[in-house]
Amino acid sequence: MRDEPYDTEEIKSPWLVLRQICAPHKATLIMAMSLIALVSGLQLLPVYLLFLSLNEILMPVIASAEKLMWLGAGLVAVVLGRTFCLTGAYYLSHQMAFKTLTEVRLELANNLASLSLKWLNKQNSAALKQQCLQDVEKLENFIAHQSVELLNACLTPLCILFALFMIDWRLALSVIAVVPVAFFVSAFFMRKTAQHYAQFSEAETALNTTLSDYVKYAPLMKLYNLDSQRFAILNNKLNNYQQVVHEVTKQTAPGWALYTALLSSAFIFLLPCTIWLQSSGQITLSHSLLAFLLAVGMLGPVVKVSRFFMEVNDLLASIQRITPLFSIESTHRDDAPIQVNSKYPMLQFYCVDFGYEQHRVLSNVHFKLLPNAINVVVGGSGGGKSTLAMLACGLLAPSAGRVQLYGQDVFGLSDSARAQAMSVVTQDSYLFEGTVRDNIIFGRSGISTETLEHAVVAAQLKPWLQLQREGLETPVSARGANLSGGEKMRIAIARALLVAPPLVILDEASAAMDNLTHSKFYQGLKGHYPNTTFLVITHKYFGLESSDQIFSLVDGEIVAQGDHESLLVRCEHYQKGWQLQGGDCASTPHFTPAPILSYEN
Repeated sequence: MRDEPYDTEEIKSPWLVLRQICAPHKATLIMAMSLIALVSGLQLLPVYLLFLSLNEILMPVIASAEKLMWLGAGLVAVVLGRTFCLTGAYYLSHQMAFKTLTEVRLELANNLASLSLKWLNKQNSAALKQQCLQDVEKLENFIAHQSVELLNACLTPLCILFALFMIDWRLALSVIAVVPVAFFVSAFFMRKTAQHYAQFSEAETALNTTLSDYVKYAPLMKLYNLDSQRFAILNNKLNNYQQVVHEVTKQTAPGWALYTALLSSAFIFLLPCTIWLQSSGQITLSHSLLAFLLAVGMLGPVVKVSRFFMEVNDLLASIQRITPLFSIESTHRDDAPIQVNSKYPMLQFYCVDFGYEQHRVLSNVHFKLLPNAINVVVGGSGGGKSTLAMLACGLLAPSAGRVQLYGQDVFGLSDSARAQAMSVVTQDSYLFEGTVRDNIIFGRSGISTETLEHAVVAAQLKPWLQLQREGLETPVSARGANLSGGEKMRIAIARALLVAPPLVILDEASAAMDNLTHSKFYQGLKGHYPNTTFLVITHKYFGLESSDQIFSLVDGEIVAQGDHESLLVRCEHYQKGWQLQGGDCASTPHFTPAPILSYEN
């Protein structure tokens, strides 16, 4: 499966993508467009009926009240007919839009599900939200509303021009003579509009990303009595957004004003042409009146078309953002389990280095896990513990060295193989709205009551559940907002333990537990899952007495390894950490440097 579809996907024209999206419902679209074409043609009838009525009124000698009444009735009938056709067109376009964009949303969701965990981990959640929600809404609005209005705005001037041509071709030319001039002038003044709209789209996306974080952490900012003026990044993006908007407005506003002014001056050409043709006897006064009535109806649709082509860049930018995710080719999902080779340890870090540019996070990390045991990496904040956890589960690739699961590089495993081989509990609990049971089972089927109870007890969740009136059916709000940090984390741990995978990685999973619960937690893991290998990443020393193997991580390096008692004797850093967190080292006042074992598998 491709990890970077955005880089490898062939660039497609947004219009071709739009056509591809609408193709499954083209019959409905054709029906809607046919009704709009009928509406555009019917727009000439009210003008003609109004023209006949004015003729009757201007010639009172032969005026007939009955004829005027029939003309009025015809005008009402035409308006009702146009309304009926327009309603049908809008109904069909809305139905098509809702069906089409439902399918697009489903396709985006399926494609997100098919993408690799490594790719998803690199993406910005606000940008993905914009693609799946805001950009799709813009596309839905275009199909439901603007497509109908745009076709009507395009066909109406053509019908009017045809009617003018039937009166006299010179009248038609005089009306449209100003259009090329207006387009030329607007194109000159607005020649960089596409470039500015691209900059606007980038600035808008960057601003939305930061605002998303701002809204997410609004309670924290309230706690510290902060506001937007105190955030340099947000202010910079706001200033950049305003600057881009200013540049777009500075160029488009004068060009648009001049364009509409030129279009409205069409009567300057029509009036002298009409006077000349009438004075030479080539057209009648009635024809002159009809020409002016028709010309009045041209300005609005032409301006509407022009406005669409000014704003279409925003729509095209939305389609371009959707395209890479929408157009991902489905690939064969590799469900083959990882091949267990007992020649290799379950998980091994072999001379691993990792860094971001010039910043070194891990250096020469070299260890292997004891099977069916509790292996702990303990260290202070900023020492590289979470990076080590990301490397262990394959979300990051080492800068040097290898991280292997049964001799296979973890970073190269398929999602299916990774899920079958390990469960991971990160510092974020990832709870969703539902019940405690829903969050633990997480959509899995065939989970027995005994298996669920086993995971709940091992995760130290049972005492809390016994205090809840509804037990496992206790409601959970979105993101677990109605639970404490410890409660959320224990639910996440129970979820990871549920299927008893060969390897469980716990990244600061017990950080929110008190010391007593923390100690019982490790004892429970070993007692309930004796055939599971655990890699525990933690900063807490209390409760590690029952661990089988402990690695002391200091500034990105493993400085010692062994069990609890041996590290108290041989590792000064571990001994100090234990004492600072309330441990008693009175019986072990001396220490000797601990050797680092080498594994050459």
